[in-house]
Amino acid sequence: MKKSFADVLYDNRKALTVIFLLLSGVFIRSYEFGNLPAGLNQDEAFAGYEAFSLLHYGVDSAGYRNPCYFVSWGSGMNVLESYLAIPFMKLFGTSVITLRLPQLVLSCVSLPVFYLLMRKIFSEKTALLGLGLLVISPWHIMLSRWGLESNLAPSFLLFGLYFFILGLKRNQYWMISSIMYGLALYAYSINWIVVPVTLLLCFLYTLLIKQKIQLTYTLISCSVLFALALPLILFVLVNKGYIPEITTGLISIPKMLAMRDYEISFHNLSSWESYRNLLDILWHQNDGLIWNSTSEFGLFYKFSLPFILLGGAKLFSIAFKSARKKIFCYESILCIGLLSSLFTCLLISNLNVNKANSLHFFIVILLTLGIKEVFVICRKHSVINKAIIAAYGLAFIFFLSFYSSSYNERISYPFRAGVEEAVAYVKQQNFTDVCVDSSIYYPQILFFDQTPNDVYRDTVIYSNYPSAFLNVEQFGRFKFGLDYENVPDHDAYIIRRDRGESFTELGYVVVDFEQYSVAH
Repeated sequence: MKKSFADVLYDNRKALTVIFLLLSGVFIRSYEFGNLPAGLNQDEAFAGYEAFSLLHYGVDSAGYRNPCYFVSWGSGMNVLESYLAIPFMKLFGTSVITLRLPQLVLSCVSLPVFYLLMRKIFSEKTALLGLGLLVISPWHIMLSRWGLESNLAPSFLLFGLYFFILGLKRNQYWMISSIMYGLALYAYSINWIVVPVTLLLCFLYTLLIKQKIQLTYTLISCSVLFALALPLILFVLVNKGYIPEITTGLISIPKMLAMRDYEISFHNLSSWESYRNLLDILWHQNDGLIWNSTSEFGLFYKFSLPFILLGGAKLFSIAFKSARKKIFCYESILCIGLLSSLFTCLLISNLNVNKANSLHFFIVILLTLGIKEVFVICRKHSVINKAIIAAYGLAFIFFLSFYSSSYNERISYPFRAGVEEAVAYVKQQNFTDVCVDSSIYYPQILFFDQTPNDVYRDTVIYSNYPSAFLNVEQFGRFKFGLDYENVPDHDAYIIRRDRGESFTELGYVVVDFEQYSVAH
């Protein structure tokens, strides 16, 4: 008997639910992409200029060819975001959208990978619940929409974990896992600790449980990871003074003006402040930085903490029982990854949300397990389960409303909205001597002006060279540091919009662009 269309839909309802959640997640992350959040973060801008410079001039802002780590501010910056942005800039031009596209693409890809990981370890229903929670997670939505280089790390760590899990049954997948983990090293330097600690502990676990592994694939995978990590190993040796700087026609291992290795220390393990910082992020789901999270909703919604704790108890209970029986279980691998991330977080001084980004996918897993456990406990009281679903649905609706309106207005000044249009106006009018308000970061001018690499390097003047964080006095047509009390003589000025009236009174023409204006 031929099935009706309704019957076909019913038989495939799980697959349709997955497709619906994935499409919803992609739409939420791509709607108004490039305009939400407004403006451009200073680290985003520098990553964008490095990509622009490498694409058009073959060297980065410091003159290095294909560096494994950018000098950028003076103490360095991760390179992967810039390298991934280059193809998009090549195809579609240099813009905020092409700069942010790598983050959007990888975040959207992480949705199905997270679902597949959850289905592999747990069940179809748990995977669906986890995917739904990730789709509506404020952390993941916000992360996907702007291009902070370190925010690429969670996706690559997730991909690495997924293929490692697959490789426990078919070891050839470990080669893909090695590539993903190797790329994660170039997304964020903190992964230089997370990745080896996680993999070492996972490997020791497989040996203790006597999980069968094929030596050939294991050695190949280790070799792939080592080959990917080698430039960064040399980078550490160069910047510790053991070997000289390496520059070739293919790759550069640059010497930083200053190393920020003081931000990570084993001494922090004995400091109460490290534990307090970690607990603050877990408890409040907020670090006070508006671009990482919102105080109103947190990373995963403020009321999620009891579910997260319950999920943690459930996960470790399963892993502990399996360990006592010396039986392999995937939950133990998750526990190892979670503990490795927590350990790394405790090593970091001044921990914030993006520095702890190796942790957040594990938190979503714990949240999923916690809610699933409540569903099981309250299976005879469906009203409780429905209330939980309704609470997350309403919280998500309120978050979207806030994020697309009040939040975007709030972020517009920290991300210097209006600078792009102001710089475009300056270029259109062909002003050659422009004074810039000191609140604007020089990489934002570099990126929007698309200053030629040779012009920047030949004309840049620093006020504090060498330094971990360089301050620029001028380059090209731009001079930085506008004294509003004693306005110097220039062709034009990029000023804060709230200062426009004083320039109008002095007889200047003032053209407004959101948070900034051009006076001439």
